[in-house]
Amino acid sequence: RACPLLRSLASRFVEGAHAKLWESASDLGDGQGGGNPQEVRPGVAWADFGVTDDVVASSGLPARSATAVVSSTSPVCMRPRDRRTSADGSTTKLVFELRDGHRVETVVMRHEGRTTVCVSSQVGCQMGCAFCATGTMPIVGDLDAAEIVEQLLHAHAMEVAAGRPPVRNAVFMGMGEPLNNYAAVIAALRTMTDNACLGKFHLPASRVTVSTVGVVPRMLQLAVDAPSVNLALSLHAPTQELREKIVPSAKQTPLEDLLHALDEHTAACRRHTPTSVAAMVEYVLLAGVNDSDECALELGKLTAPRSRDVMVNLIPYNSGATAVEGGFRPPDHATVERFQQIVASQGVFVRVRREMGRDIAGACGQLALATSGNGDAAAEQPKATTDLEDFVDWRRKQPREAKAAVHKDCAALVAGAPSAKADTSWTPRLTVGLGIAVAAASAAGLLLWVKRRR
Repeated sequence: RACPLLRSLASRFVEGAHAKLWESASDLGDGQGGGNPQEVRPGVAWADFGVTDDVVASSGLPARSATAVVSSTSPVCMRPRDRRTSADGSTTKLVFELRDGHRVETVVMRHEGRTTVCVSSQVGCQMGCAFCATGTMPIVGDLDAAEIVEQLLHAHAMEVAAGRPPVRNAVFMGMGEPLNNYAAVIAALRTMTDNACLGKFHLPASRVTVSTVGVVPRMLQLAVDAPSVNLALSLHAPTQELREKIVPSAKQTPLEDLLHALDEHTAACRRHTPTSVAAMVEYVLLAGVNDSDECALELGKLTAPRSRDVMVNLIPYNSGATAVEGGFRPPDHATVERFQQIVASQGVFVRVRREMGRDIAGACGQLALATSGNGDAAAEQPKATTDLEDFVDWRRKQPREAKAAVHKDCAALVAGAPSAKADTSWTPRLTVGLGIAVAAASAAGLLLWVKRRR
């Protein structure tokens, strides 16, 4: 009975009430490349949604409780505190203050023909990945389902207000490990993908992706609870030894167990088209750490047997995404291209992620609340990296002959390397089976010939 009310609230929020939470773009200081953001209005009331006591009571609450809800609560969970848009206009980072005063970040990315929102599921993260700014923060707490869903609605509202198409995709790749906040994430997924709850602003499950660094029991459970949702596994290293160095939580999860959970998920996944992949393997490229030819060969060996179900997403490291002494560096474009081609030459679909929002600390691995309490983000924000050309743009400019030479060299390297050991245990059984079948067919043919001769 609450779904019609929720659907009405979502529609009114996106198409009108949301504006009351933000100052106009000029007042907010939504400058290109990260202007000087200002604080926003304190919030909205139920009256801003056109909701009365009677409307709330229609959802099933007693009249006295409905009156208490309208008079003493807010229809929204979060207060917007900051908004910054990248210089090219492709990315906007939003900072929200939760009811307990803690803050989280949400990123809206505009690609050609689609818009994606990257939502957070926790304040901080306990996984401690060395190359991720969020991983250097302590875990403070979990978001509830409403706080996760509201990030999607804020993104919808911002795009609609600007005359752009609403959000088409959602990825759980913001702050936190989603599968460590499993109950809230599952509840949020069900609401985000339910037309009865969000109406025209819901998303098909096939356009929602949940990323995890590898919480094996929850990966297995996700395949049962949300088989239509996409899974992204943050692998980042092709061997157990190397993975433990850059992903501390890997010490509790053997690589074999992780890949088994990935296989179980892909087997249970409901693909929205026959050729759709069931999962994505994410791999952050760190110069001199995991970007060698050997790493590319090993990654190919792991993913080639799963090439029908899995694609590899390479992510060049974003500078400023860690507080580790000495830090990391992104590999040069030529190294990224070579790594991609070595993996692809083993029959794996590989894509290099286009990095967006680096100049506002909104790119992959950079979310660490680089905004001070007074709203001035400039002092704490990582140094802008607008001088770095995106790999995808760089590769488009390369001569066809140069691309062909790299591909040929990498294919030759793969051809000369030991391949992953194939499962040939079926060969003797098949040989014996074929021999029996041939003998039986010959005997049957001989008997038929004898009968005809008689």
